[in-house]
Amino acid sequence: MAGERRRATAVDVARLAGVSQSAVSRCFTEGGSVSAEMRTRVLEAARRLSYRPNAIARSLTTRRTNLIGVVMGDLDGPFQPYLFETLTRGLASRGKQPLLVRGDPADALDGPAMAALDYQVDAVVVTAGSVSPAAIRGLMALGVPLLLYGRAVEADGVDSICCDNPLGARLVAQALVAGGHRRIAYLGGRPSAFSEQERGSAFRAALAELGLPLAATGEGDYTYDSGHREALRLLAGPDRPDALFCGNDAMAFGALDAARTALGLRVPEDLSIVGFDDVPMAAWPSFSLTTIRNPVDNIVAILLDMLERRLADPDAPTVLHRPAPVLVRRGSARL
Repeated sequence: MAGERRRATAVDVARLAGVSQSAVSRCFTEGGSVSAEMRTRVLEAARRLSYRPNAIARSLTTRRTNLIGVVMGDLDGPFQPYLFETLTRGLASRGKQPLLVRGDPADALDGPAMAALDYQVDAVVVTAGSVSPAAIRGLMALGVPLLLYGRAVEADGVDSICCDNPLGARLVAQALVAGGHRRIAYLGGRPSAFSEQERGSAFRAALAELGLPLAATGEGDYTYDSGHREALRLLAGPDRPDALFCGNDAMAFGALDAARTALGLRVPEDLSIVGFDDVPMAAWPSFSLTTIRNPVDNIVAILLDMLERRLADPDAPTVLHRPAPVLVRRGSARL
């Protein structure tokens, strides 16, 4: 279109700075051999022209795009956006950018999702609950480094990091029993989810070791709405539980609102509610949720170290990290 401004190129910068195009390339390459005076001249010319290096063209030489595919499921709950923001900030601090790919835990990755990974990503990070085991096998076949967050998988070349879910569930069981609770219910997430399998089984086992059976159980899908719905069902009977452990914070928020608003229960006097994850909303005064802290900042830092290690040495031994969670005591539980 007439009058449309053309994007500046390395040739334009070289002409304005009075240097060769290869000199411009060296100025924008980390560790490139160039004098301070030349670098200053080139950067000033680039500033005047609003020039930015073409990352795709540069990747043809370096064979690195600094793009990291990030496969995530639904982003409408509080945890996944919190995780993605933390991961994005961490990647940016290391000169990398995320390429978000929408996954579905019920299916293999579809054509459009796999097509997004055609952008020559340097590695793929798969978050828990975003894809099926079959989809993970398909990602392994891409031939790029694969890292799993929130799922522990023992496979050559696939590094994993996952909160110690069984420890977190045991901490909740021990604290509730020590607080005098005897009718303890559990509201779990999707049975197919790795986190649910670990948290649910560990919670039941810990209560059994303490001499208590589960008073009631519910099945949600890690959403606020399912927590609200299941809490209404679990808490409406004559033998109402005196404590409810929810498999994540989103369901706990729904349970809190159901107990207080719909049923008129006092929390924690009539009912203690505990979540899992410790998303930022959990600390809001309106929730003041007692929960298990899934240490996202620490996990992302370790994950990025694992990523750098795998990129530097594709044949390095496979690693699995299980960071320990902690119980965060707030106002929603009598502990």
